[in-house]
Amino acid sequence: MMKKSIFHSRGFDGVHLTFIILLFVLFLPDNPFQDIPVLLIHFSFMVGYLFIIVRHQSWWNQKRYIFVVCTLAIVVGIIRLIFPDYPDHRIFWPLLYLLGIAEPKWSHTTNPLAVITVMLIFVMMMIDQLSVGALFAAVLMYFAVRNQSLLRLAHQTNQKQLAQLNAAYSELQQTSIQAMGYAALTERTRLAREIHDGLGHQMTSLIVQLQALKLMIPNDPVTATNNVDELLKVARTGMEEVRLAVREWSEDEKGLGPIALKGLVSQVKANSRLQMKYKEIGPLSEWPVERSVILYRVLQEALTNILKHADANQVHIYLEEKNKHVKLIISDDGHFSSEKTLTIGFGLGGMMERCKAVGGSIQFTPNSPHGLKIEAVIPLES
Repeated sequence: MMKKSIFHSRGFDGVHLTFIILLFVLFLPDNPFQDIPVLLIHFSFMVGYLFIIVRHQSWWNQKRYIFVVCTLAIVVGIIRLIFPDYPDHRIFWPLLYLLGIAEPKWSHTTNPLAVITVMLIFVMMMIDQLSVGALFAAVLMYFAVRNQSLLRLAHQTNQKQLAQLNAAYSELQQTSIQAMGYAALTERTRLAREIHDGLGHQMTSLIVQLQALKLMIPNDPVTATNNVDELLKVARTGMEEVRLAVREWSEDEKGLGPIALKGLVSQVKANSRLQMKYKEIGPLSEWPVERSVILYRVLQEALTNILKHADANQVHIYLEEKNKHVKLIISDDGHFSSEKTLTIGFGLGGMMERCKAVGGSIQFTPNSPHGLKIEAVIPLES
């Protein structure tokens, strides 16, 4: 990025240098080689202007601009006393160009200096021969160059802001992925706790009953045989819980999408009084990270709004994947109704923009008998 900026700056320096050289070629005195001193002075002015042009923008300040203008005016006046016919008003045109390409932050200095330079051009025209067209052309050149300089600065500012925006977006995406990872970890922890509390208790009970069965077989084989069915039932229940946990963890390995949503629901449920129901309809595939982030943010913003504004007791969340589209439905029993007007604030507006950015849609409708229903549909493919 830095090298590209340097080359871009040098490219503009080349344009400025070329323009100054062309100006001095056009402003060559009549029969220059018959008057060598005049030609040397002409060449010296050109070299001086070229030297000034190549100075880096950081070198310039208010005092240096004033110094350059005053010095050139004095030098031109002295030379004009020696050579009555040279230089003419055109010697100040490159100075107007120099002031035109100045950074806008020096406008409070360069604009008055440009007016002074135009006045110098006018004075020299009055001494030699007034040319309204030439004076107008000089002023027009200044405004054209100045406008181009402002446009270039605006473009550079836009590029810088775009780079900052892209960096902020990347950081936000990374933060979202981290939040989803934390939500997935929360869901894993919940599953582990359920396995420990449910399956662990069942396995403990099974071990105790098996130990009793071992002692029972020699003394009461009939009762021992009857207890086998009960032990098999406990074992099958435990195995079903293991299969459920394995299936959910295997789905987790496909991506952070559904497991992160379930983890977010678990977090909100554990830290609020809301009664929440989460249901997945049908099988779910692996989601791209971008889509997972969007659905996570939509659910997060919806739950945040419910906690802040809805005064709801229950929230139902349904997740369905069909025809390569994911549908997320969040409905609550809050105080919103069809008689009220939904205010689209920053949160709901952000949800709409996220869905729209990937070709999806989102709808906000009243829930029956009261509450709000949010239905987001996101395509899994661009």
